Amino acid sequence: IIIQKNNLVVSRSPEFKGEYKNDIKKRRFMQTLLLVRHGHTRWNTEHLIQGKTDIPLSIEGIKESKKLSKIIDTTKIDICLSSPLKRTRETAKIITNGKKKIIYTKDLIERDFGIYEGTKVDNNLIIKLWDYELNYHECNIESIKDCLDRAKNFLDKLKNKYPNKTILIVTHGSFIKALHYNIIGYNNKTDFLSFNPKNATIYKYNIDEYKL
Repeated sequence: IIIQKNNLVVSRSPEFKGEYKNDIKKRRFMQTLLLVRHGHTRWNTEHLIQGKTDIPLSIEGIKESKKLSKIIDTTKIDICLSSPLKRTRETAKIITNGKKKIIYTKDLIERDFGIYEGTKVDNNLIIKLWDYELNYHECNIESIKDCLDRAKNFLDKLKNKYPNKTILIVTHGSFIKALHYNIIGYNNKTDFLSFNPKNATIYKYNIDEYKL
C-alpha cells in the first residue's frame, strides 16, 4: 500500500497471513525505514546520468535538504545510514543537523551506469537498464539483477543488525527503486519504471514480519 502526502510517501508491507504450526512460537519483527533520495544536483537539473560519479548538491538541493530537516523528527530516528557520495553525505548532514551520528556505507552507493555517466538521460537506454529479462550489463553497467541482489543483501544486514529500529537511509534514486521492489516484491514481469523516486522525498516503509 503506498500513500503520498507532500514530501512523504508511505509504503506498508503486506500483513503477515501465515499460521502458527506445531505450536512453534514466532517472534514479531518490526522495522521502519525512511528512505530519502538526495537533493538536486546540477546534473539532475541538466538531465545527465550520475550513477557513481561524485556530484555535490546544487543550491536548489541544499534548500530542499533544509526543508526536509524540518519534516524529519530526528528524535524518532535510531540509526542514520548514508551513501558516501557527496550529494548524499551533504543531504544527510543537513537533515540530521548534527543531532545524529551518520554511518556512511558503500552498500548504499548508486547503481553504476558505466560509460553512460555524464551523458543525457535517454528513454530507450532507461528502458533497457530496467528490463529484468534482458539484464543489460555491458559497458561496465551494474545489471538490474546485481543491483536488486545488492539491495536485498543490504536489507538482510539491516534486519540482523538493527531489528525493531527506525532507520533513516539517505541514498540514490536507482538504489531506492531496488530497495522498494525488494520490500514489496517483484518478478520477471514487474514494471520497474512504474516507481521513480523523487529528489528530496521521504519514502517510509513499515516492515512487519514474523520470524521463528
